Amino acid sequence: MKVWFNQSFSLRNIVARIVSERPGVQLAVSAIDPESPVCDVAPEFWQEPARGTVDYPEWLLATAIERRVDALVAQRGRMDVAAMADRFAAEGIALHVAADAVTLRLLDDKAAFSVALAGDPMLCPTIPVTSALAFEAAVDALTQGGASACVKPSTGIYGAGYWTLDAVAALQHLADPDARRITPEVYAAALREGEARGEDFSLLVMEHLPGLEASVDVVADRGDVLVAAVRTKLDANRQRIETRHPLIAHATGLVARYALHGAVNVQYRQDRGGAWRILEINTRAAGGASYCDAVGIPFSTTWIDVVTGTARRFDADVDAEIVAVVRAERRR
Repeated sequence: MKVWFNQSFSLRNIVARIVSERPGVQLAVSAIDPESPVCDVAPEFWQEPARGTVDYPEWLLATAIERRVDALVAQRGRMDVAAMADRFAAEGIALHVAADAVTLRLLDDKAAFSVALAGDPMLCPTIPVTSALAFEAAVDALTQGGASACVKPSTGIYGAGYWTLDAVAALQHLADPDARRITPEVYAAALREGEARGEDFSLLVMEHLPGLEASVDVVADRGDVLVAAVRTKLDANRQRIETRHPLIAHATGLVARYALHGAVNVQYRQDRGGAWRILEINTRAAGGASYCDAVGIPFSTTWIDVVTGTARRFDADVDAEIVAVVRAERRR
């Protein structure tokens, strides 16, 4: 069976694990960068077209046909690819994408997702805003009682556009931009200037969560969770991985609710009182998911087994609980 993983984040360790433990799978990987680190471990590799140069979903379908691919595990362009599932099926190509196009669009829009989870006690207090006036009102509402607020775009990855709204000086964000701290007044002034120029924006104003961050790494088969592990970031260098954790039940419920498929991760953070709050669902594997493999949790092999139809459930109650601390490596 020939399985193709297209462009994604941090695939190198996952591909290396699959190649080592599932030698019977004919694995192909593609990336935009011809010198991507995944080249070192992929049995078959080809370069993808640069962004904006082709109709990417059409290119995926044509390439899958040309290269005789049996299954495509779609990462880049998955929303548009999901809308073409019938065309892939007509060519005899199994398409593995995290969800249907409607669900992917919902989860990609953090404002829409927060509305969909209204009433969930683990949802981080969140107010979507599209104007400077609404931004100021949201900050006032969320900072009652001594909490801090933060802001980020409704869509995006890797924390792009995130700012904590607790700076004490107007120009603090210029003196130390890496700290991502700004005063609400300066941010609101920038929004008003943007409005005067006719710029549109969609933001989330949220309660700032100062506690530990955790990611629940999941492999699922159409909403049925087969592997789940919690990675808690203890500091910049260490992460604790656990197969029994209170967050797993909540994340599993969300995966079932949205019928998520393949490798996904659900992100949480602790508030001022230590309670866990959900931040978002990423419909892709997290960069640190391969740490699970390193401590004996079969993340990568379960993912490929879902594709080949041979997956079994990893049950911490049966297969033994795992608690381990790993040292984070530079992402590749």
